[in-house]
Amino acid sequence: MNKRKKGIILFVAVLAVSILFGGFISNRSINAKTDKWDNLLTKYEKNPSVNQMIFVKYYKKSKGVLYLYEKTDGKWKRTLKCTAYVGKKGIGKKKTGDMKTPVGVYNFTKAFGIKKNPGSKMKYTKLKNSHYWCTDKKYYNRFVNVKKHKCNGEHLIKIKPQYNYCLSLNYNPKNKYGKGSAIFLHCTKKGRNYTAGCIAISEKNMKKVMNKVDKNAKICIYKK
Repeated sequence: MNKRKKGIILFVAVLAVSILFGGFISNRSINAKTDKWDNLLTKYEKNPSVNQMIFVKYYKKSKGVLYLYEKTDGKWKRTLKCTAYVGKKGIGKKKTGDMKTPVGVYNFTKAFGIKKNPGSKMKYTKLKNSHYWCTDKKYYNRFVNVKKHKCNGEHLIKIKPQYNYCLSLNYNPKNKYGKGSAIFLHCTKKGRNYTAGCIAISEKNMKKVMNKVDKNAKICIYKK
């Protein structure tokens, strides 16, 4: 075999290997991006205490989609898909007032609302005029009764219709002052397609979620 033929064969072999492994690496990269949600389902599928999962997939601006999964016979089944709105400036919360929704995996800590209990699976608190979510340093990021503590936080019963039904997230569990407070999954307000950092869905869908999730449910918030 002359040198020219050997050179052609070697070139073709190198090109084939490059295409094969290049395509393999490329596909692995694509799968790594698209499998994030599947990986979360797989992770918690093995956890017997987690029987509901909520995905908030962020798209752009303040728009996203919420998915509810429920575990049946050890397998996940999607039971709800609906429009969701996040912070006016998207996701990636760092501090109070940045108008962003936190990223990550969280639990629900409290169920409450202005309206009567819709059949909440978690213990439900019907709001009174004395209930606030505190933003003062001493009781930062906590549900308080102003009969015991005066504060300048959110007067929950006055925030209609957003707080008709609410589930609080365990964002900033150490209550670090200035890191962000009052992060909820709550109802939308007509004509407003964003929040100040919470996640909002329709009141109809909010009731469905509250009827399904327990204290061990996970809510996962990431870019799509």
